[in-house]
Amino acid sequence: MIRNEPECPLQEEGARQRKPLTVNPIQVSPSLGAVLAMQGFYRGIPILHGAEGCAESIKTMLMNHFREPITLQGIAMHEYNHVFGSGDSIQEAFDLAITHHKPDVIGLIGTTLTDMVGEDLQRNLQSLRKVNQAYLRNRIVFQVQASDEEGWMETGYAQVTEAVIDGIIELNKQIVRKKQRNRINLLPGPHLTPGDVIELKEIIASFDLEVLTLPDLSLSLPGHLLMGHSALTRGGTPIEHLKEVPSSGFTIAIGSCMENAARRMETAFRIPYQVFPGVTGLKATDDFFSFLQSYGRGAAPPLKYRWQREFLLDGMLDACSVYRDKKVVGALEPDHAAVMQGWLKEMGVSSFCCVVPDHSRNLNPSGSLQMGDLEELDRIAADGADLWLSSSRGEWWAKNRGIPFYPIGFPVLRRLGYPLTSNVGYKGTLDLIHRIGNRLLMER
Repeated sequence: MIRNEPECPLQEEGARQRKPLTVNPIQVSPSLGAVLAMQGFYRGIPILHGAEGCAESIKTMLMNHFREPITLQGIAMHEYNHVFGSGDSIQEAFDLAITHHKPDVIGLIGTTLTDMVGEDLQRNLQSLRKVNQAYLRNRIVFQVQASDEEGWMETGYAQVTEAVIDGIIELNKQIVRKKQRNRINLLPGPHLTPGDVIELKEIIASFDLEVLTLPDLSLSLPGHLLMGHSALTRGGTPIEHLKEVPSSGFTIAIGSCMENAARRMETAFRIPYQVFPGVTGLKATDDFFSFLQSYGRGAAPPLKYRWQREFLLDGMLDACSVYRDKKVVGALEPDHAAVMQGWLKEMGVSSFCCVVPDHSRNLNPSGSLQMGDLEELDRIAADGADLWLSSSRGEWWAKNRGIPFYPIGFPVLRRLGYPLTSNVGYKGTLDLIHRIGNRLLMER
């Protein structure tokens, strides 16, 4: 079923010149990615420093996607802040968080406006550390500058993960923790759903390995029935577990955007790591299980996963006629696009042309993944396509072209249960093949 992929129309004009403007961008703000990552740390609070309404916009988008409460505190910048700075406003927000909520993890997140006016968040944070030194001694506090000019959702998400790891390094400065080989650090990228993280943790644990996940959205955003309001995150990795990260024997990063975080831990704690672009598709899942089996010193995978592999192989044979020679177009973030490209090629699609918000080390040299926007993808789709894969932002464009649309990525709106869907492992891959295959069958 694996065949050579023909050249994508994205490459017909060679190296494209950057357009003078972006039309209907697929880029999601890095500050949103930063806020999302903060939801994966227990008793955490992200403090967003930006324009008035910025925090509300991010909170609304995340709530519409996950259909769950989102923890976020905002500091709105006004005209006088551009001249006199926002030190007093930041101090007030910080004092409110510590006095009333007592968080364990505090993230001060700068936005594009913060960058434009030259606000020195690092200096503000240093002042706050001095004033609240006693309280912050055993807690993590950091600042990141998540400007739209320097990345996309994956970028902001990775920045917060790296900043938390820097906080872990600071907490363990005077402590030497004994390494435990049966403990694994898992760094899941933002392209994974909470359902994906649940499945990955279960797979790793099935090899008798303890899993420390950061950030862990599977404990905060799949849904819960907790009553009342809390200004702090109610799920995620608690700080007691974060302090144990240096004792792990290995780190697994899912997605290339998480490699810097894994490298930080290797440098600070001498923990080796391996980056998996994804765990979706037959080969990618085989590679993941082979690693776990090797790390577990030859331990055979549980019987249920051997059965799941058989089911996947049978399902791929059943669905190959549905996918064969289909032309698929998409608009996704780089890590997600690379994952989709891999398993679609296994299913025998004739081409997968995908635009991404920026270049990534995972881009295929064939040029099937290129930087662009929805207008660019619409131009490609004008030549005809059998399937359109993107967030809900692309739904109108797909319908306008009469192309079957399947929502994936962020945000997915007007759909129930998306955050709990799993697209990883043998079972998750088969479920994804069935869901998208059924969408293709509906057009026959």
